[in-house]
Amino acid sequence: MMETVAIQGIKGSYSEQATHEIFNGGAEIVECMSFDETFTKVIGGSTRYAVVPVSNTIVGEISSSMSLLKQSGLPVLKDIKIRVQHVLAGTPDAEFEDLKSVRSHVEALKQCRKFLDANPQLEQIGGADTASSIRRIVTEGDRAKAAIGSRRAAELYGAKILKEDIADDIDNWTTFYLIGN
Repeated sequence: MMETVAIQGIKGSYSEQATHEIFNGGAEIVECMSFDETFTKVIGGSTRYAVVPVSNTIVGEISSSMSLLKQSGLPVLKDIKIRVQHVLAGTPDAEFEDLKSVRSHVEALKQCRKFLDANPQLEQIGGADTASSIRRIVTEGDRAKAAIGSRRAAELYGAKILKEDIADDIDNWTTFYLIGN
């Protein structure tokens, strides 16, 4: 029987990548829109496990998931480090010069501070997660909107990669915990 695992985010997110590595691709992913929902799925018993990001080499502790972990009392069963290589993705017809905004998870925006500071013309918009931010800009089809996320998410949702490796440090890693009952 395949294990069910709650993640904050959707297919193409770094949490999904971490889950695939932990379970060797043998887990059923339950997509959640927030860290609260992710923890609620495990505490309520609708999933046995969750995979959550807890720290990043650029921004440090991811306080929203760490505080929920402490409150939940759920045990940490395993940890894994995932290399995070953010890309700037746009609609298939996008050109960097035409961009007016960039959407992503707040933690990803923080990890790309130098790139964003160097491009003040880009309005920063917080999204639910990196992968859904990419999916959303492609679905909306506005070539002035871009998103930050993984190469895999860009490929999955048909986005055009406009810039690669835009994080403040090329050596960018996030630690994820497998938690559960």
